[in-house]
Amino acid sequence: MEKRLLVCSDIHGQYDQFIELLDKASYDPAQDQLILLGDYIDRGPKSRQVIEKVIELVERDGALALKGNHDQMMIDSLGQMAEEKRQKWEQINGGAATLQSYADEEELYVEHACWMRDNLKLYHETAQYIFVHAGVRPGIPMEEQLEYDLIWIRHREECGLGKLIVHGHTSVDEVEQVFDQLFIDTGSVYGNKLTMIELPSRAIYEVAEPIEVTA
Repeated sequence: MEKRLLVCSDIHGQYDQFIELLDKASYDPAQDQLILLGDYIDRGPKSRQVIEKVIELVERDGALALKGNHDQMMIDSLGQMAEEKRQKWEQINGGAATLQSYADEEELYVEHACWMRDNLKLYHETAQYIFVHAGVRPGIPMEEQLEYDLIWIRHREECGLGKLIVHGHTSVDEVEQVFDQLFIDTGSVYGNKLTMIELPSRAIYEVAEPIEVTA
């Protein structure tokens, strides 16, 4: 029997909400394929716990975990990250909340960043869908897409690749299809809700309780 697809994006350190969402969707790895579209960290208070859960879901259950732009910032912090870029990550993009969630656990921070670097995929493609964090550049075959676009692009144009592009990154009030793009990031870290969508039924599961986040 074909597995149900459960897709979630932009968890942003909201561990408790994510666990509740899995429960609401009655997630069962024996019957479900979980697909996570990136941005596990930053802004919310429990980035470390989210990454620990993502690793468990991937290694124990066979979940598919993609890379978002925020995840790339944490990976970049392992190297000689330019001070201006680091300050922007910490002060504007919510990196300070991620660093705080690791406190004095520097070795674990490095371990998790290395795991993301080595295991997060840029996209996942099926017969009907292309799953990606941010979206795709219209008219460009997937094997020719730039990594930067896959984790950073924003647009509402038709993509024209013959499949539905399912992505997060650009927050919307409700799950929304625009041409052949399905936007599923419903802005939970901006006071809206964390959403999971079931495919192909398009059933929606939500956790609507907003939390205090670090800017």
